[in-house]
Amino acid sequence: MSGPYKGIRVLELTSTVSGPYAGMMLADQGADVIKIEPPGIGDLARFMGTIKDGMGAMFSTLNRNKKCICLDFKNDEDLEVFFKLVSTADVVIENYRPGIVKKLGIDYESLKQIKPDLIYCSISGYGQSGPYKEKKVYDPLIQGTVGIPNAQSSNSPELIRTIIYDKVTGMTSAQAISTALFQKERGEGGQYLPISMLESALYYNWPDIMMNYTFEEGGLNVGELADLFEVYETKDGGAVLILIANDEIFSKFCKLFDLDLHTKEKFNNLVSRIIHKQELTEIINKITVQFSSTELVNKMDQEEISASICNELSAVHQDPQIIQQDSIKLIDHPELGKMRMPKPPATLKGQSDFPRSLAPILGHDNKEVLNSMGIDDDIIGRMEEREKQNRELIASLTQTTQE
Repeated sequence: MSGPYKGIRVLELTSTVSGPYAGMMLADQGADVIKIEPPGIGDLARFMGTIKDGMGAMFSTLNRNKKCICLDFKNDEDLEVFFKLVSTADVVIENYRPGIVKKLGIDYESLKQIKPDLIYCSISGYGQSGPYKEKKVYDPLIQGTVGIPNAQSSNSPELIRTIIYDKVTGMTSAQAISTALFQKERGEGGQYLPISMLESALYYNWPDIMMNYTFEEGGLNVGELADLFEVYETKDGGAVLILIANDEIFSKFCKLFDLDLHTKEKFNNLVSRIIHKQELTEIINKITVQFSSTELVNKMDQEEISASICNELSAVHQDPQIIQQDSIKLIDHPELGKMRMPKPPATLKGQSDFPRSLAPILGHDNKEVLNSMGIDDDIIGRMEEREKQNRELIASLTQTTQE
């Protein structure tokens, strides 16, 4: 292991995105993250996105630098193995629905009897209490509750086409765990960290999306921040984002193309431009379609007007800025071949080459982890046989899906 969290052990009892994202961040920073999956097919994210040789693309990113073992918490023998693991751990992350961990006997109150200074992070959708706590939650539900579909300035509500709050909650959880580890290092012991997608979303949204609902009374509403941005069409069928909200920049843009829009009452100030945004966009599009995307951005750069090509998803990794900074790593996987993966935005002291290890197959590290704890060979053998059957099941499911 390498990085600032070398020697920190995290038990990750999570699936899909929010919990695995938190575990991925800690693992990237050197923590010994042991992902504990249930027997059978394990984490459903193994089957999300493009699947190659039984490994889902989403899973391969979220579970790099981790070890994986399988435990059945309804099996007393497996539960005892888990309790032994807890005695060696610094952090537990779980994202079961509220109340489930208590039924299984793996809740914070139970586990802190084994490890009093344990940091226990419970990730939920709507929280551990309240009228929505029992809901089976997915990211779009949280988007709806916090108003995102109605913040898109469209004729009808639209979802954002990314699981934004799953990932935001993962980041929030990792940051909270980091702070709790800092408090523990200062002698303040362990603690319970209940973190919900709902509150993570509200915290994330409030500075801009909810800025016009911050003051209880009074104040001048000058529109939404998103009203300041617009995407324009180009000759090659692409699109370019140009930021011309500022009066001075708008005047510079108009003079560059011999337009007199900045002198007209309906366009000569920011509020008026927002009110007449659709008409203004149509006029500017007649100018921008005369240039290719690259030509237009270069022209804007020369005038120090902020602009960017709107990359196709298939071209993101080919952007010259991303290439120059080596932001996307091309990794040779021994079984899956070459695969792309973004490196962590921050490289901290002591971190080794990225990644240290690739996402494991189900139960891959049973023997290594359990041997290190002195678990009986017959128990390990039983688990290995079970995981062999699980892998055969996953292979058959994957083959069926691909057919």
